[in-house]
Amino acid sequence: MVTLREVAQAAGVSPSTASAALRGMDIVKPQTRKKVTQAAERLHYRANLPARALRSGRSGIFTLIVPDLENAFYARLANSLATELDNRDLRLIIQVSQFNKDKELSQVSELTSSMCDGLFICSTHNSGREIGRVSHGLPVLLFDDMSTQENTCFDSIETPSREGIGAAIRHLYDCGRRRIGIVGGFPPSNRTPPTLGVTLRENRYKQALATLDQLGLDSGQALVPSDWTTREGRLTAHHLVEDGLGFDALCCMNDSLALGILRGLAECGIQVPGQVAVTGFDGIAPGGYITPTLTTVAVDFTSMAVMAVSMMEDQLGGRGRQSRPMPRRIIVGYRLLKRESTVGRSAAGPDII
Repeated sequence: MVTLREVAQAAGVSPSTASAALRGMDIVKPQTRKKVTQAAERLHYRANLPARALRSGRSGIFTLIVPDLENAFYARLANSLATELDNRDLRLIIQVSQFNKDKELSQVSELTSSMCDGLFICSTHNSGREIGRVSHGLPVLLFDDMSTQENTCFDSIETPSREGIGAAIRHLYDCGRRRIGIVGGFPPSNRTPPTLGVTLRENRYKQALATLDQLGLDSGQALVPSDWTTREGRLTAHHLVEDGLGFDALCCMNDSLALGILRGLAECGIQVPGQVAVTGFDGIAPGGYITPTLTTVAVDFTSMAVMAVSMMEDQLGGRGRQSRPMPRRIIVGYRLLKRESTVGRSAAGPDII
């Protein structure tokens, strides 16, 4: 078995520098990191995780809990996070909670520091405080933490819900659309504590309405209820056409829903974007391969993963400190991909796939 010392020798650096380079640490210069990773690949080096755990007290293994892996958003997130950890010579174990509140808490409670160094979690029903009660002090980072202010306990990374949906509405306006429906929105509720699905819908819907109002468009009849699934999107499209399709644009709350809308409109003989334009949100891969390709707010999954791992490393570096800093909430960036479903084939950008 090739050792870290041999990799360091081949790269012309010290073992400590080689270790830092393989873990993706910022203290290593990019050119040095490249030399070390090339040497590791050439020698087919693989980290000895049990030996690392004995030396450092860390396993180099992390856990991600997601509600579902058939959902392309969670699958893309899991893949991006696994890639970033692998770049740092770390490993990821993925568990699926199946949108079950109690199962999710049980999965968290079963984790210990001897099993993994930290937990990444997309919680759909549990607040940070509820997760904290069963996490045994394990470092935790949440994606889209929907905890209320008093229940915020952990660092979190947020999708650009308000910024992104506002950009989608303004794009539709710039395309000449004036009767814009908000598909999959959710009016503000009094549910306590809020769930991820409810709060995401509320945030995106409220921003969509605010943007319509800013543009002087009618927002009174904009809401089109629908679950965020492809199947429900298809059914919703049929219902809209049966009711006369009173919109010239449909802004969908996620891509899975938008894909169903596109399918349903096609089955009803409605031309996109000729008769109605459609936008999505997330930037999952299938949107770039269908006909017409889907205009979408593409979340920066790579940056999301890089920031998540860096924030987790900060937590691990602060283990044992008496004072804990306030939890951080970081909103990731996005790109508005202008594709065929709003601008037509001739005007679509080069990134249609």
